Amino acid sequence: MTQDERLIHLTTLLEQQGKITLNEICQQFGVSRDSARRDLVKLTQQPGIQRIRGGAMTAPVSAKSEPYAGKTISAAKHAMALCAAELVDEQDYLVLDTSTTLSLMAGYLAVPATIVTNSVNIVANTELSSDLTVHLLGGHFDPYSRAVLGAQAQQQMAGYHVNKAFIGVCALSERGLTTNDEQEAAMKKAMMAQAEQVILVCEHQKMDVENFHHVCDIAAIDMVITDAAPTAALQQLFERHDIQCIVATPQEGQL
Repeated sequence: MTQDERLIHLTTLLEQQGKITLNEICQQFGVSRDSARRDLVKLTQQPGIQRIRGGAMTAPVSAKSEPYAGKTISAAKHAMALCAAELVDEQDYLVLDTSTTLSLMAGYLAVPATIVTNSVNIVANTELSSDLTVHLLGGHFDPYSRAVLGAQAQQQMAGYHVNKAFIGVCALSERGLTTNDEQEAAMKKAMMAQAEQVILVCEHQKMDVENFHHVCDIAAIDMVITDAAPTAALQQLFERHDIQCIVATPQEGQL
């Protein structure tokens, strides 16, 4: 097998596993360690793949970010939002993080519940429901994320205790949940600290990606709702930590 042929197979393996080691390359293709190292050098010249000690992985630290107003609403987001809403029991106490999917989720809630949120969009999507009691955290309003952030909001969050925290995801990898905004990271931590159960709502393209500010390790998560199956490596990590992963699929006619 030529190096070009091996690189095609290695790229596929990385997409499935999220990581490949030098030893795995040697065993998989029956090549020497020197040949495996040369394969890694060529492999990591591809965008989205970075060299790590003893191998390569597809979770580079990304600076990518987009304003709330620029985010699109897809059928997949509606499917995840509906799935999340169906996990809410009558009279639950919830915290809903700021995200377009969680804003949709608020509109799908069909049972009486109490919500704590830092999202003005969630407040707007629940204002006509008489079954929902909503507490909006106070503090600095960030128009980029359309969220209330900062020390005041974090202190207020510490005064609540909820059954379930639904947290939006910027990036999720084997290193845990990360974001590129320090205040956003602090707010997510404050929300998760006050919840009995932590549920991440995560589009598949945000998996196997890392951002700069760490929010929590994988072990702090109880459930992940996503729109496509995670890589084999991430799924194994979920299973190791007893994290339930639900793949939500759009229903016919769903926007």
